[in-house]
Amino acid sequence: MSRFTTHALAVLALFTALLAARAVSAATYHGRSVDGKRYHASILNNDYGVIDNVEVKFHDETVYVYLRNGRLVLLLEDEEIADPHHILAEDVRRGITWEINVRELVGH
Repeated sequence: MSRFTTHALAVLALFTALLAARAVSAATYHGRSVDGKRYHASILNNDYGVIDNVEVKFHDETVYVYLRNGRLVLLLEDEEIADPHHILAEDVRRGITWEINVRELVGH
């Protein structure tokens, strides 16, 4: 096998492994998936302050925040949620980091 073929196969194997890992990843709390369900929450940012009475929905590393007049799409800093009252997520489009406080995940 040529050196090029060996490298190409290695890259292909790595790419396949990354795709497989991506397909099974989910936002979790205490080892259980929280993907797909809407939760009541509030979000906080130093520039905008606290926005109460929002709904959030997790999907893999993405968090959809449903506001009264729109939606934010955020990326979780970590898919494993350690503290449901302090979940960091970034609005990549605007360069803003939000802190999410999900009340319903306590004891989930």
